[in-house]
Amino acid sequence: MNLEDKGAALRWRAALFAGRTGRLPLLLSAVPCGLFAFWLGVMVPHTGARQESLEKIQSQLRIPLPLDSQQPALQSRVSPSEYQQVGLVFDRLNQSGLKVEASRYQLEKNAEKPALLLDIPLQGEYLPLVEALESLARTMPLDIDQITLRRTAPAENLLNVTLRLRLQKEKS
Repeated sequence: MNLEDKGAALRWRAALFAGRTGRLPLLLSAVPCGLFAFWLGVMVPHTGARQESLEKIQSQLRIPLPLDSQQPALQSRVSPSEYQQVGLVFDRLNQSGLKVEASRYQLEKNAEKPALLLDIPLQGEYLPLVEALESLARTMPLDIDQITLRRTAPAENLLNVTLRLRLQKEKS
C-alpha cells in the first residue's frame, strides 16, 4: 500500500467515523482537544519561564542585608520579609541608575504604626530618582519622609541626595 492509498483509506475512515457520530458531537469534542493542545504549546512553557523567574527572585531575596553593627538590637527585630523589602528598595534605586553610598536603619516605635526608618545617601540624576520613588511608593508600604537634594555646581546634572524612607513594619 503506497502513500496515496493510505491517505485515501484515512479519509474514508474519517468520513465513516463522522457519519456514525455526527458532525456536531465531533466538533464539540474537538474543542477540549484544541484547548489542551493550546495549553501544552503555549501555557506550559510560559508557566515554566515564570517559575524560573520566581525562583531567581526568591534566591536573591534570601541573601540578608548587612545591618548597622552599632545597633545589635535592630538585627533581632527586623523580620526576613522586612529584609526583603529593604533589599527591593535598594535594587529599585540601583536599577534606576542611582548610586547608593550607604544606609542607616532605625526602628521607630509608634503605638499605632511601628516603622523601620531608612536614611539613604545616594547620587544620581533627578528624573530617575523621581521615577524610582514613584515606583516604590506604588508597590511598597512606605512613606517618603524627607528628601534633600544638593548639587556641587549649578550646571551639574549629578545630585547628592539624602533620602529618608519610613517602611511600615509588619504586625508582630
